[in-house]
Amino acid sequence: MKKILTIVFLGLVVLVSAQNTNYTVNNLSPELTAITENVKKEANLNPEQFKKFKADYVLFLNENAKPNANTNTLFMLLGLKFRGYMNDGQFSKVTQMVKDGKLNPPGNKTDLTKSTNKPTTPANTGASAPKVNGLLPASISNQSNVTALFEQLQSFMKISPEKAAQVIPILKSYDTQLTKIKTDNNGNAAKIKQLTDALNGQTVPQLKQHMTDQQIATLVLALGMQENILSGKNLNAEQKIFLGKIRHQYQLNDVQTMSVVLVLVQGKIRGDAIALLHKSNPEQAGKEFLFLLQDLDKQLQASLTNEQYVKVKADIEKLLKGQKL
Repeated sequence: MKKILTIVFLGLVVLVSAQNTNYTVNNLSPELTAITENVKKEANLNPEQFKKFKADYVLFLNENAKPNANTNTLFMLLGLKFRGYMNDGQFSKVTQMVKDGKLNPPGNKTDLTKSTNKPTTPANTGASAPKVNGLLPASISNQSNVTALFEQLQSFMKISPEKAAQVIPILKSYDTQLTKIKTDNNGNAAKIKQLTDALNGQTVPQLKQHMTDQQIATLVLALGMQENILSGKNLNAEQKIFLGKIRHQYQLNDVQTMSVVLVLVQGKIRGDAIALLHKSNPEQAGKEFLFLLQDLDKQLQASLTNEQYVKVKADIEKLLKGQKL
């Protein structure tokens, strides 16, 4: 396992080192500056609102520049932040601008103008997973696992036990309600979106009482990664083969399959942070890497049989090396 995660770590360092973009409110390109000024004008933002909007948009740009970023998910999170300081008219205007592609970063691969009628939150994309690739059954793709992701990332997000005790009941209720929404309306993306948007609108304000915006952003990003795996979105052929093997050849049940998915997500979230830390503090990054290695290895061994563990670990190593399964 150490060998596997060393490869992951080195790969992440290369990815981050190759990504030089680090936007601030003072170094936006002319194109991005024009986008922010246009929002200010069309939504009639006052100076204080524009200051907050620009800071939020810069955060969005930096997150969206990361490898495998989910642009639609990030726009959803951005909209939730807008709600805190825009009136209904301004929020509606900016929302329409997002749908019209007027906030799209230059060169962004996601065509939001063609995807506005599709689910835009991590929870929504999972509902159609069986129809997208047929790799994972609805019993998995319809699940909501926010609580499990939160518990795995709690220490990384620096959330105290006292805060976690307040957050977990909120997330458990969210999981129960969202799983029911996705199950009862499987295949009806429009209905799932409508009900999920309403649920998100109720849940996020509750979370904001106990979590910072950055902590919520990390959780949303983790959910987006999880749903990409469940739906097969942005997966290459070998990765899809891997999902098929763990289900049909290695006979992982629903719980075991989800545990592997969660391990992959946690590894990516924490691995990205470690790669960034390595640039400024290699020694601390090394320590954090060892902690990550131990956590992921324990989680895999706890959820899989010995035979499954050996096979899954071997396949992950091949994937990371770019080898055929």
